[in-house]
Amino acid sequence: MDDVSAGAESRTRRVGEDVIVALYRPAELLSVQPDAMLERDARIEPGADEIVHELLGRSKVQRRARIVVTLPAEQITDGIADTLRVALRRYCEARLARVQRETEMAWRQGLRSLGSGSILFVVGLLLSAGFLEPDVPEFWQNLLGNGVFLVIGWVGLWYPLDLLFFARQPLKREALIVEAISRMPLLVQPADVS
Repeated sequence: MDDVSAGAESRTRRVGEDVIVALYRPAELLSVQPDAMLERDARIEPGADEIVHELLGRSKVQRRARIVVTLPAEQITDGIADTLRVALRRYCEARLARVQRETEMAWRQGLRSLGSGSILFVVGLLLSAGFLEPDVPEFWQNLLGNGVFLVIGWVGLWYPLDLLFFARQPLKREALIVEAISRMPLLVQPADVS
């Protein structure tokens, strides 16, 4: 794409739509040097992780959003955009596979804990009902029948239900974001171009 059409296209885009990642070297898209923490201005997070975190922080990903990688001019070579695009897609495939494994693991863990949680729930309700008998003093009815054992029963179900219905939601959102990243166009620009 020539500079004129790129300039015209950037004027029609809304500010904040693109994800801009400033790299010092192309390899920083996927990894950083271990000693980077010792340097003041060095990148300490891989660019691909930064892209995921940036998009996770947004309420929604715009369909026209692009990934714009800025590099020092001396780091830009022929085909670098294609190389980075392929590398980012491979990263997305690997991360998506990991997220899907974690989602399935949370589901299986929720199903497994549902058995022991159900037992705790039933025991808590039975003990609660036992302390709600008319011959039990009112203090113990309120403390144990309507309080402690009822809470224990509900806590038994809380963890499995949380895993089955709520804990997997962030993982599902991350999977959607990673899939969106794999489809986003990637452009490389010199770092001194704003």
